[in-house]
Amino acid sequence: MCGLLAVLGLPKGSKISRNHIEVARDIMAKRGPDAASLIEIDAPNDKTHFLAHRRLSIQDLSAQAQQPMTSASGLCSIVYNGEVYNTKALRDALEGHGIKCRTTSDTELILEGYELWGSSVVEKLNGMFAFLIWDKRSNTAFLARDRVGIKPLYVARTPGGLACASDLRALRALGFGTEINKEAQAQYLMLGYVPAPNSIWEGIEKVDAGTTLTWSQDGTVAEHTYWSAPEDTDYESSKPPLSDLIDTVVEEHLLSDVPVGLFLSGGMDSSIVAASVANLGSEQAKNMTALTIAYPGNAASDEAPVAQRTADMLNLDFKVLSLNSASDHSYEKSVAALDEPLAYNAVVSQSAISELAAQSGLKVVLSGDGGDEVFGGYRWHEFARASDFTLTPQRGFKNWLKRLKGKNRIALHEAALGDATRKLSDMSLHAFRVFPALRPDHVAQLMNGMSKSLCEDLLTSTLGRYDAPGLPWKRRMQRVDLYTFCQDVVLPKVDRAGMAYSVEARPPMLDHRIIEWGLSHPETDDFDAHPKNVLRKIVRDRGLGFLLDEPKRGFSLKLGTGPDPDSVVESIDRSREALGISSNWRNTLHDKTELLSIKMDTMYFLSLWEQSLNHDPLVVT
Repeated sequence: MCGLLAVLGLPKGSKISRNHIEVARDIMAKRGPDAASLIEIDAPNDKTHFLAHRRLSIQDLSAQAQQPMTSASGLCSIVYNGEVYNTKALRDALEGHGIKCRTTSDTELILEGYELWGSSVVEKLNGMFAFLIWDKRSNTAFLARDRVGIKPLYVARTPGGLACASDLRALRALGFGTEINKEAQAQYLMLGYVPAPNSIWEGIEKVDAGTTLTWSQDGTVAEHTYWSAPEDTDYESSKPPLSDLIDTVVEEHLLSDVPVGLFLSGGMDSSIVAASVANLGSEQAKNMTALTIAYPGNAASDEAPVAQRTADMLNLDFKVLSLNSASDHSYEKSVAALDEPLAYNAVVSQSAISELAAQSGLKVVLSGDGGDEVFGGYRWHEFARASDFTLTPQRGFKNWLKRLKGKNRIALHEAALGDATRKLSDMSLHAFRVFPALRPDHVAQLMNGMSKSLCEDLLTSTLGRYDAPGLPWKRRMQRVDLYTFCQDVVLPKVDRAGMAYSVEARPPMLDHRIIEWGLSHPETDDFDAHPKNVLRKIVRDRGLGFLLDEPKRGFSLKLGTGPDPDSVVESIDRSREALGISSNWRNTLHDKTELLSIKMDTMYFLSLWEQSLNHDPLVVT
């Protein structure tokens, strides 16, 4: 895992200097604490390109594997973040064409592969990646992001130029993204995250998952989607058994020249990854350490005893971090790791366990992320469509409904407005089920220039962009979650929290072959009778059947209490003006607002993120 930065097409006399590039690069020092470098490339029309990199050494620890790396021919140079796992097959293919590699790094394989195969190299890569290659032959830059967006890649386009980075803060330091994108902020308030391709900053976008960009000297950018998740059920019964496929993928994900650990919960996904590791019996597997979080004050939500049992049965070393209160790992510390706002308190627990990994001497950990999206593990995957919607009480919601029996007029009016929003479309209902943040009418009241109708369009189009009507309903929602909740919540949470401690997290369940196996499968009783039913069989077969008696807990923070309500209000008030939020926001979010605590959390995390900006250096203004 690393941090990349590239600025292309700088004219002579630009206010962005080499020194500025170095300072911006080093903002990403925790993404790559092991080495830092930069190259300057003369380009046509008196332009200059800078490629800069911070390295976290994992494959080939030698100085030869440092970046930016230039090909043996001298014609192409790369900056790259990520890991490619099918290195043997790639190296064999290159050597078959007479190319002799100088390193054992995956970086060189991508670079030499691009020189040989051109843009189609991305289709040959199994892994997680974001990279830019400067091609001297055509005076073009080729950018790519992995199939599901595990690794971040932000892009800012300028007249005649382009800049990209692994972290928004590096681009911001160079003067890009000076104003908050108001539509992106509205999306955050309604969803709890900023969805691709938007970023929270005006003028900076995320490269879509599974997408390449080709930038030319005249400033044009050609975009190409090279992979997308299944859009119909073309499942082939001849596919290998899922357990064998998972074992293959997990073995590939153990590729590393440094020790590999494992995030282990009491759930099926990380336990199956752990069982695959143990089943392999390799030296890497024998030295595996499993890490988990304990909540001693909340026995019902504490997964540590279950994870301990799994680790013991699989002969894995086990380390546990106990969290008793918010002071054990502060919200502010966790939010400071983020380059965009995220309204999920799981970032606190993710930050804490990433710190434990770093303290345990681990640079690499495997995770179970993605299993819910690929195999239908979320409760909301089972629900009805908007056309026949009846509000089903969720956890903590029954008590709220009981309070309405007193016929409180304001609360009843709020419930009616909520129902109207949920009935807008299948996608607005799905958004509510995933995370009931602010409604479009709330956002329109809080933000100047944002109408209710615009907010409604933003809400439904964000999710509808990834709908695939050729899939059965449940698979459609799984696919939407893969491209929204997973890409823009789960993966940034894990990446940013891990990078704050120089820890790389690898999610085997999000390998594209596993995604294709799961999402292309027709709805059947054998596959869908229970959430993740196909994984339940693997759990039983691997001797971990006791897990099936455990409730689904998720990775959210499970402390008995959260931040003090008064401090939450104070924090929101402190950031309100900078965020363009109405001074009368409490008239919109009041004690009769449905599911108020979730909406307050959404506002609170936004305010903490805004306050963290005070620590961001802006070297070019």
